[in-house]
Amino acid sequence: MSRKKKHEEEHEGHDERWLVSYADFITLLMVLFVILYSMGQVNVEKYKRLAESMRSAFSLGGASQVVDSQINQAGGNSEEGTAKPIVIPGIPEGPTQSEEVAGQLTSMLASQHLGNQVSVQTNIEGILISLSEKLIFQEGQADLPPEALPVLDTITGMVRPISNKIRLVGHTSDLPSTNPLYPTNWELSLARAMSVGRYMINAGVSPDRFIISGQGEFSPVFPNDSDQHRALNARVEIIIVYQVETNLININPPAIAP
Repeated sequence: MSRKKKHEEEHEGHDERWLVSYADFITLLMVLFVILYSMGQVNVEKYKRLAESMRSAFSLGGASQVVDSQINQAGGNSEEGTAKPIVIPGIPEGPTQSEEVAGQLTSMLASQHLGNQVSVQTNIEGILISLSEKLIFQEGQADLPPEALPVLDTITGMVRPISNKIRLVGHTSDLPSTNPLYPTNWELSLARAMSVGRYMINAGVSPDRFIISGQGEFSPVFPNDSDQHRALNARVEIIIVYQVETNLININPPAIAP
């Protein structure tokens, strides 16, 4: 074989090596798209049932509004500062039943002239009622004063007949605790949430419905840069959790032919 012919054959072999890498890349890309497609296969009928379950978590009526539009845990604000509604594909637009419950709670609490000391909103978890420290606690204390009881009676009267879980979360500002019984804000915030839970349980709400926690100063709704903002950050949140049927969404990867 001549040297020239041998050189041409070696050159052709080098030119075709890129096909091996190209084939490997195409194979990996195909596997990636198959995995993404499998993850995206949701049982549509069960998804609709999930959405409907969230809509029918409550059955009371009323108009939806927010007492204090600045306190927002609903997953976003509109340009006017009010909570954006949660839109679920396939569900007609309009106020959901949970929003109507929030509206009725808002109306009842606003009628007591509570101003911006109470916020009632809906978020992805449920109906969130935020009660400021100024309304239900004295500074640095975890015992409920008499003036806090009417608003808790109102809330308790509305949640007692239903079976939804209730999550209580205590919060404080960034000011250190001055109460020797609660040397840290973690302990003070948890004690406050437990005080609210204990009162609601004594008023007839089943104790197995409660999930109680304290987050100290670590989940503020405003920067702790003024007395007003600190007063709003020190709060107890009552979340009436949506009832959602479990195991509604099923991911079924498509069968891949051998």
